[in-house]
Amino acid sequence: MFEGQPKGLYALALANTGERFGYYTMLAIFTLFLQAKFGYTAAETSTIFGSFLGFVYFMPLIGGILADRFGYGKMVTSGIVVMFLGYTLLAIPTGADITGKAMMFGALALISCGTGLFKGNLQVMVGNLYDDPKYASQRDNGFSIFYMAINIGAMFAPTAALKLIAWAKMALGASEQTAYHYAFGVACVSLIVSMAIYY
Repeated sequence: MFEGQPKGLYALALANTGERFGYYTMLAIFTLFLQAKFGYTAAETSTIFGSFLGFVYFMPLIGGILADRFGYGKMVTSGIVVMFLGYTLLAIPTGADITGKAMMFGALALISCGTGLFKGNLQVMVGNLYDDPKYASQRDNGFSIFYMAINIGAMFAPTAALKLIAWAKMALGASEQTAYHYAFGVACVSLIVSMAIYY
């Protein structure tokens, strides 16, 4: 399964592992964060969370259109940068006032746009590796490896987020509201690693 694969596959797969780790770290705690920090009800939280996911799954359509015009590699790079800005906004401790809410909703917009630029276009780049007849027979195995890497990133993210929140409370004396920002910081770090691997 791992033999005869183009070298670029592993770089792209590991870059996606880092990005998915950050994304699922954020998802694992986001609804708890909304309720703990801003006092949203369960219904309000569900509406915000559902709307965010809707944009996350819609934006790759826009990302694909832009990639056809400007290139897949540029869109993947832009996507990582935009997502990083979004996670950074979430990682900055703020109050629960209008400024804090504006930063939170701005972060969601950036993350959904960045994901739209990154997600689908990275998969196209993986597919393009197998246009070479030398690797064509390995396409199915290659995508199995690629999606395995995604699942590895997703598997460890929730545990990492909760452990970091507990550590921030115990070691740093962070409040319930502030502790979540440390976990969002992990998403920022994972994207830096993802970008380094990608380049």
